[in-house]
Amino acid sequence: MAAPAQAPQQRPHLHSIEDIKDMLVARIDEVAHRYAPEASGSYIDKHLYFTLNPGRADRSVGSFCVHLSGPRVGYWQDFATGAHGDPIDLIALYLGCNVSDALREARAFLGLQNASPDDLRRQKAAAEAARQRRREAETARAEMRLRVAKQARAIWLSAREDLTGTPVYHYLKRRGIDLDALPRRPRAIRYLPDCFAKWIDTETGEVFEKRLPAMVTGVVDRNGDTVALHRTYLGLDATGRWAKAAMPSPKKVLGDYSGAAIRLWSGIGPRGGHPGALAAMPQGSRVYISEGIEDGLTAALIKPEARILAAISLGNLGAVALPPNITEVTLIADLDENDQAREALQRAVASHQKAGRVVRVWQNHHGGKDLNDLVQGEQPVPEGEL
Repeated sequence: MAAPAQAPQQRPHLHSIEDIKDMLVARIDEVAHRYAPEASGSYIDKHLYFTLNPGRADRSVGSFCVHLSGPRVGYWQDFATGAHGDPIDLIALYLGCNVSDALREARAFLGLQNASPDDLRRQKAAAEAARQRRREAETARAEMRLRVAKQARAIWLSAREDLTGTPVYHYLKRRGIDLDALPRRPRAIRYLPDCFAKWIDTETGEVFEKRLPAMVTGVVDRNGDTVALHRTYLGLDATGRWAKAAMPSPKKVLGDYSGAAIRLWSGIGPRGGHPGALAAMPQGSRVYISEGIEDGLTAALIKPEARILAAISLGNLGAVALPPNITEVTLIADLDENDQAREALQRAVASHQKAGRVVRVWQNHHGGKDLNDLVQGEQPVPEGEL
């Protein structure tokens, strides 16, 4: 690992940390390629520069990236470990040093110790221009999120509420999920017979655009506002039964769902009906959070009295925002054998524990990858385990 650049005798610091960050952002291409060097397989996709994580034994390109433009310019993240940071953190990651040493390296990289007044004026002007571009990008991003959230809600509202006899009903039944066995139908799930789908054949580059039947669910934030739409595209398989559509990614999300969740099942109220809002539950209540919809519905069949959310992805499992009256969480997680998935689950547990919650984890150790696999195999969940 390279040692920090040797700087001449330092003058008193005339620049704040934020100034230095903005100066680094103004030269983000240089910063990214110097402190996250190119490796075999490195590439740029739109505004993201993908390369190996310079701070760990990263075996392949794809999980670590640096934002080269847009509202998050200068921000880096590692999807495999959950680590992230700003340009100064990137320097610290590359050098394996603390923030103080990273700041010293940043000043040396920018030439601040021996810069002339004209150089400093140019640096500050570039930093201010970078700040302005970031502010404009943040405004544009916020406006785009609102537009997409509005579109997501409109699509969900246009879908059919009654699932009886629909491809959604038959798809779930095939997965061992009998909606008729629940005290009521989950209101979050709807059926759209002609949902727009688009994908690219990675081998030929051919673009496909189709209208397919889909199971659609609204994704809501802590305030109960619909912010995204989850779609599971459906199609008939070789046996003539409804299954996930034959396309590269039959499950897609429209909108930003970070911190939000599908409010899949609200449990049973004191009189046998709907128990009310999540925030209105008694102090000390527990919720179950599954990764996917099918696992969440399976849990609802097993424990119809439980409150169940679907986080959509493993990465969002620990980010789901909950009101303070929820003090216990059971995470229904897939049984993934790879180290990255295990680390992501550990981070999810730690995130909820940091919020003061008691956390339990359920995984399928009885055969299969997840809870739905267990039910499809017609094996009961041991009493008291879930």
